[in-house]
Amino acid sequence: MRNLRAFQKIVRAISLAGQLGFMVITPPLVLIYLAHLLQTRFGWGVWVMLAAIVLGLVCAGCSVVNFCRRLLASEKKQDEPPAAGFNRHD
Repeated sequence: MRNLRAFQKIVRAISLAGQLGFMVITPPLVLIYLAHLLQTRFGWGVWVMLAAIVLGLVCAGCSVVNFCRRLLASEKKQDEPPAAGFNRHD
């Protein structure tokens, strides 16, 4: 039973690390790609790429902060004992 719980914790940690990595790398890459399209097709300047990089990093940071807040809130919720219901008088 202990091995199963330890395995579940390891798998959960790996999945959370993967999710976090995906959330950090995806917004900047997508915005850089879109900025490259704007530069090549419409001849926009270098400022588009710089704006895309900054906006991508800001979006990634906001996603990470939101993810960590939800993760910490769910861990706090699991630690709290359940509230007594109508039929449960403890």
